[in-house]
Amino acid sequence: MIFSKANFGTFSTSLAIQVCGAATGIITARLLGPVARGELATVILWPVILSNLGLMGCNCVLAREVATNPEHESDWAATGAAVGLVTALVYLVLGYFLLPLLLASDRRYLLPVARFCLLLIPLDIFNQVLLAIDHGRMRWRRYNLLRLSFVLFYLALIVCIAVTRQAQIRWFAAAFLASHLLTVLVRLWVQRKPLAAGNASVGGGRYLLREGVPYFGATMSNLVSLQFDTILVVSLLNTEAAGIYAVASAFANGPSSLSEAFGITSFAILSNEKNARSRERIITETFRQSALISCGVGLGLCWLIPFLVVPLFGSAFSRAIRPAVVLAAAASLMISANILNQGLRGAGRPHAGIVSQLIGTGVLGLAGLLLLRRFGLMGMAFAVLLSSCSQLLVLIASASKWLGISPLRFWPFGAGNFRLLFQQAAGLRFAIFAVACVITICNS
Repeated sequence: MIFSKANFGTFSTSLAIQVCGAATGIITARLLGPVARGELATVILWPVILSNLGLMGCNCVLAREVATNPEHESDWAATGAAVGLVTALVYLVLGYFLLPLLLASDRRYLLPVARFCLLLIPLDIFNQVLLAIDHGRMRWRRYNLLRLSFVLFYLALIVCIAVTRQAQIRWFAAAFLASHLLTVLVRLWVQRKPLAAGNASVGGGRYLLREGVPYFGATMSNLVSLQFDTILVVSLLNTEAAGIYAVASAFANGPSSLSEAFGITSFAILSNEKNARSRERIITETFRQSALISCGVGLGLCWLIPFLVVPLFGSAFSRAIRPAVVLAAAASLMISANILNQGLRGAGRPHAGIVSQLIGTGVLGLAGLLLLRRFGLMGMAFAVLLSSCSQLLVLIASASKWLGISPLRFWPFGAGNFRLLFQQAAGLRFAIFAVACVITICNS
């Protein structure tokens, strides 16, 4: 499962996305500096959150429906696009009026740029809806190429900004939106035939919205758990601290290509798997192997961070080193948690993820408020670590209860698990995979 061709191809794409993301992050940080980098994080934060909420969980339902009923792919594609248009308009208007309330009083000067970034909402919703179709049908080559297109466009535009030396946050925001627009155009071109042949239906739209409610809850809890630390930092600390935390978070996201790749394929495979015993085997085996890999990658990343921050981002971001190490440890735990959560979603069990993320958010909020004022960014990093531990434990407990198995079945550090990992890795040229993992650590 872990070393399937689908996983390897998706991981390779996620790795390429990480490399491009690292390049754009380094260029952005060096051009803007901590203060302006914090301002950019502030104006993008809420549009990103609102665009994900605007999906209303319909992308997950759409992926499952085209997996179950591939003969109706065109109709589902047209219906999903129509629903996406409606929800995008609703959240765009909602965001316009909410932003003055969401921005801290000393950041109100950023309101015009933040409202401009709200154009991300319709662009991102269309991107995710159209991508869900290929996800559900497991067209991995096309799916991965479409995922990669955005970061390639964004990197090219950031390089143009660097060459012309237009180091202002409005240009970075414009590049961000332009990259999403170009990606939408590419995906519309790829999906033009299904969209043209399909018939959007009101009943189908209602079905997507109704069935998307559990996934909307899962998306909301996932967003809050992932973004709550950034929300606290942006709201309670100055823009310089926000910029430093953005760099620390970017470093900690080095292993995210593992989580993204294995989570994507786990969701799709379990959406298509109906046998209960096979589901149990896929979920437990994927978790154990991903946990072993993520621990190794996380330890390597923690060791490398002190040597990489200043050479890559500059001495102005040296304060990001210690928080980045703690956040990297938290990220290694979240890899396995996210993969298990995606597997349960694919099996039609999104509620376990919602519960784990709500509990994790509660831990993060309580620990963050207690530690942030006293210990600054290090306090926030330790709060994220505590939240990651709680989410992982809750997910394991929920999955073991649903499957009727012992939680010890998820324990990854047994001799048999190590042997199975190396046996399966050898079948896909372990040397290439090992190099890819090293690159993942280095490019964060």
